[in-house]
Amino acid sequence: MYQILLLVPVLLALAQSEETREEWLPDHMYNPLLEPEKCGLRPGELAYVCDPNGIIGNHIDSVNWILKDAAYNNTNCPCSNFNCEHEKGPTGYRIGLALVKRMIIQYNTDGRLNTPKDQAQLFANRLENHKWNMGRCEEDIVIFYSAEDKVLALYGGSTATAKLTPYFRELLTYKVASRFNDGRIIEGINNLLYDLKKVLNCQSTREMECGLHEMYSSASLSQLSSILLAAVAIFYTAF
Repeated sequence: MYQILLLVPVLLALAQSEETREEWLPDHMYNPLLEPEKCGLRPGELAYVCDPNGIIGNHIDSVNWILKDAAYNNTNCPCSNFNCEHEKGPTGYRIGLALVKRMIIQYNTDGRLNTPKDQAQLFANRLENHKWNMGRCEEDIVIFYSAEDKVLALYGGSTATAKLTPYFRELLTYKVASRFNDGRIIEGINNLLYDLKKVLNCQSTREMECGLHEMYSSASLSQLSSILLAAVAIFYTAF
């Protein structure tokens, strides 16, 4: 009995440390499709956002609705005709959003400490390829943001990257970087998702005809490089 009583505070401490985790590794992150309640949403809810530290607070429901709407209604089906015609669930691009307070910076294969940019790339990569794996035909996209590190990363499957060219990645990043850097996170997320859906639905092979060129008209490469959110990272899988 004495040994059992000793275990109680230990178990409580472990549970509390998980609930109040402030530093994250990719493998710590919850899967919103399987554990929505740990991500800040209601149990059993279809979820594409995970915000265990409450970075976006009560806005999580509206952001999750936008992500669900993108999958069900507001993006074209990018998979095969068979899948598009027979899929019972959402047929559009599946966009997931992960937000944490702070990352744990790991060492790379060369024995050097990752930069925040590299760690964010690793985080988004791990979620898209292993932890979340939301897509059916490599059409899933993970948006990752670490608040205290002020780093944003996007990582997508090969089907998604066919639409999101380097031109569009630079453009999308440029528009939202200052908003994230200034703490206007909800505004940044909403703008990013709005423009991301434009890119994903664009049928033109000419980048300037997808409705985003006005964002870039007054911006030079030197302006882009001087944005305070210099740690913004865009990394996509090539396979």
